[in-house]
Amino acid sequence: MLLDANALLLPVRAHFPLESEVDRIRPGAHLVVPSSVVDELAGLVARGVAGARAAFALAQRFSMLAVPGRGDMAVLEAAVRHGAWVVTADRALAERLRRRGVNVLVPRDRHHLELHRGRAPAPSPPPSRPRAEPARRRQRL
Repeated sequence: MLLDANALLLPVRAHFPLESEVDRIRPGAHLVVPSSVVDELAGLVARGVAGARAAFALAQRFSMLAVPGRGDMAVLEAAVRHGAWVVTADRALAERLRRRGVNVLVPRDRHHLELHRGRAPAPSPPPSRPRAEPARRRQRL
């Protein structure tokens, strides 16, 4: 289960019970923080964003997954590549993840997460076969 940066800010800013909520929905899930999220949190700490230092410290409690890239795309690609669920409060990211078939946990209120199941990607159409040209009638001269 991958944690997005804003998911790590929830317990700090709103006293959200992140770990117990994840465990309620998916017991025994292993929480992992993509390296791109750690980098994002480090940038927020450097800019002095409220709660960023505590969220960064929380991120250190979990395993880190080295991922290429930055931002939401790195989280999305890691989730697809590893078949992982994602916890995020970012609605746009959640929708992009769901379109790629990834299950997403999003905050429903100040104390609960809600599962939004990924939609199976639409099957690709079968390759088109060239149509046979109709037989031409011979013209009599």
